[in-house]
Amino acid sequence: MDGMVPSPPWRRVHANPLDCGDLLAEVLLRLPPHPSSFLRASLVCRRWRRLLRDPAFLRRVRAFHRAPPVLGLYRIRPPGLFAFVPIGEAPYRVPAARFALRDSDDWVLLGCNHGRLLLRSRPGWTQLLVWDPVTGHRRFVRLGQFGSHVRAHNATVLGDRGGLSRREGSFRVAFAFTGGGRASACLYSSETGAWGRLITAEAHCDDVRATSGTLVGGVLYWMLEECGILELHLGEERLTVLEPVPGAASVYRKNVQLMEAEGGMLGFAGVTEYRLQLWAREAQVDGSVSETWVLRKTIGLHRFVLSPGESHLFMPMLVDVDEGGNFVFLWTVDGIYMVSLDAAQFKKVSDTEPLEDVRPYSSFYIAGGFGGGEGEGDCGNSGTGP
Repeated sequence: MDGMVPSPPWRRVHANPLDCGDLLAEVLLRLPPHPSSFLRASLVCRRWRRLLRDPAFLRRVRAFHRAPPVLGLYRIRPPGLFAFVPIGEAPYRVPAARFALRDSDDWVLLGCNHGRLLLRSRPGWTQLLVWDPVTGHRRFVRLGQFGSHVRAHNATVLGDRGGLSRREGSFRVAFAFTGGGRASACLYSSETGAWGRLITAEAHCDDVRATSGTLVGGVLYWMLEECGILELHLGEERLTVLEPVPGAASVYRKNVQLMEAEGGMLGFAGVTEYRLQLWAREAQVDGSVSETWVLRKTIGLHRFVLSPGESHLFMPMLVDVDEGGNFVFLWTVDGIYMVSLDAAQFKKVSDTEPLEDVRPYSSFYIAGGFGGGEGEGDCGNSGTGP
């Protein structure tokens, strides 16, 4: 318009790109998914804090990052008592109280997977509990007739990642048991609230171990007592028995754990003479359908877990592997160590006690956001037993 004078350039107001909610969410979404990153960002201003604590943002974080960080571990002491120990430095480590189960004396911890804990009732295998410590959601699952009439049991909870369930928040429980040289399994779905058909392996086998199950793609694996492997194909609902891992008894003295190896294949870690060795089950180079175990990496343990003058009487014990196959946890006389397999870095995460076991816990967590804490949320009780 005639007579109007344009504003000087230094007086023009430029919109801050982060004032756009969608753009801000995209930026925050790309932060490292560790609780410390989200905590620091939440201190910037109320707007950022409000966005970070929105449950919808957590869903986007899960979809974007897929692999959650290890938040801590559950220490298991005889006769099955367990307590959460956070990993990380104050003030950025997660609060232990948030991950403590009320009435934990009534339950025995079986394992942690996809952000959930799976526990069985005490005494006996009459009921299972699936609990998400971050959201507080609980679900009770009755086992029925097979809970107390078989020789050995194990069970693994499987979340909605990896296409195992059709809806977010849904889960499956795989229950395996052995006796009389036979292995059987059954799958529970939270979507139907019922157990599926009984699946039985044709081959004879020894008893299933009480160690964590290992999910690789659409197949779940459990270790057997003599280090054979129980293989459950989730899609086909087919159960098979694989040969023992190489050197399990003669070389590693059963000091082995199954894991997901790099490249999305079955692997295992073994400790012998202060060496941690990583194996993978790879296809034969001749193109045949059979697979073979290949040693991929050896990590020396002496300078990390053995102080000068320390006794050699107590060898490091493999106690578990995180669900992503990125870390192994070692029991030593000095404490529990977390070993990064990529960088071969060691970190002491807890003091130790005799006969102690651990279960690492991985999930996405934002302080003060999403979830009502332990005991809140879905408290359904379903499943009539396989």
